[in-house]
Amino acid sequence: MNEMRADALRNRQHLLDVTTELILEVGGEPSRDAITRRAGVGIGTLYRHFPDQQSLLHAVVRCVLERSISSGENIVESTPDGVDALRQYMHSALDNGIGVVNIIHPLLEKHDWPDLRSRAETFMKTIVAGAQQDGPFRSDVSERDIVLAMIRFSRPLAIGLSLNEEREIAHRHLDIFIDGLCS
Repeated sequence: MNEMRADALRNRQHLLDVTTELILEVGGEPSRDAITRRAGVGIGTLYRHFPDQQSLLHAVVRCVLERSISSGENIVESTPDGVDALRQYMHSALDNGIGVVNIIHPLLEKHDWPDLRSRAETFMKTIVAGAQQDGPFRSDVSERDIVLAMIRFSRPLAIGLSLNEEREIAHRHLDIFIDGLCS
C-alpha cells in the first residue's frame, strides 16, 4: 500500500471523525454534502479517500472498532481493578463512537472484520472475567451482555437532543448499569 502524505492522512482521519459524529447525530447515514460541509473540505477530497459510500462506511466502522478495542486493551493493562477497567472501557467506547457500528451495520454489504472480531472477543473475555474476579460483580454477566448493553447505551434517543446531551445521558446510564451489576 502506498504511504499517504501526513496531510492526506489527517484529512482522511478528519473525514472519518466527522462522519462518525454525523451518524451519531442523525441516527443514520449522512449525505456526502453534509460530511464535506462539516469537514470543511471539497467533495473531491472525500471521493479521493472514499470513492463510494460503502468504502466510507466500512472505514468508519473499522476506525471506531479499532479505537474502541485499542482503548480497551490499554485500559485493561493499566487499570488493576476489573470493575473499574470495565467501566472505563464502556465510557471510552461511547466516546469513541461505538454507536455507529450498530447504526450503519444494516447498510453495509459486507460486515465482518475477522482480525478485529478476534481481538474484541479476546479483550471482552478478559475484561468481563477481570470484573467478576475483582469485585462484587454478577457472575452471570457475559461478554455478549456487555456488548448488547453498549449498543443500547450508544444509540441516539431520537428525541432531538444534541450529541453532547446524548453522551451525557449515555454516560450516566452506563454508570447506573455498572453500579447495578455490582450490587
